[in-house]
Amino acid sequence: EGRSQWQEALADYNAALQLAAAGGESPDPYIVNARGNCLNSLREWEGARQDYLASSQLFQQAKGFRGRGGTTTQRLDGAIFAASNAALMLAQVGDEVGALREFQKIARRAPGSSDSRAALAALYWRLGDAQRAEDAWHFACENISAGCSKYQDRKWLAEVRRWPPVMVAHLQDFLALQRPAA
Repeated sequence: EGRSQWQEALADYNAALQLAAAGGESPDPYIVNARGNCLNSLREWEGARQDYLASSQLFQQAKGFRGRGGTTTQRLDGAIFAASNAALMLAQVGDEVGALREFQKIARRAPGSSDSRAALAALYWRLGDAQRAEDAWHFACENISAGCSKYQDRKWLAEVRRWPPVMVAHLQDFLALQRPAA
């Protein structure tokens, strides 16, 4: 995957998941999310969304992760990231209102997620709500330690964070204060 060899990486992730199943193990949510990344890069948006949704659910069911106090904990950070990926895919396939609803839920659950706030800014802008777009962007830039600077870099957004083309374009429109085409 790190070398952008998506088909080969997809085959490796499928093999890893098959080995886990053969050994009686649950699917690893990181591998399921990574497989979704490959499908996303192959422009198989629906398949990517299904993997991201499954990964989010698996992270929430995960056991064996140790919290700071030594107790077993869910991996909600992974669940949030996978849910964000799933919402991005929803926007890519044309359900921007559904993606907006999912990102609103994510932002409530993880108020410190720059990714969800940047996506909300892009979607609010796309849907004609300039004030909410500005508010979401301001929150990401001013109230979250990770900030918003990386989201201003189109190359990083598309190649590293791997937002799909529609969402990259929506955020670029917002940043340029360019009204979306009707």
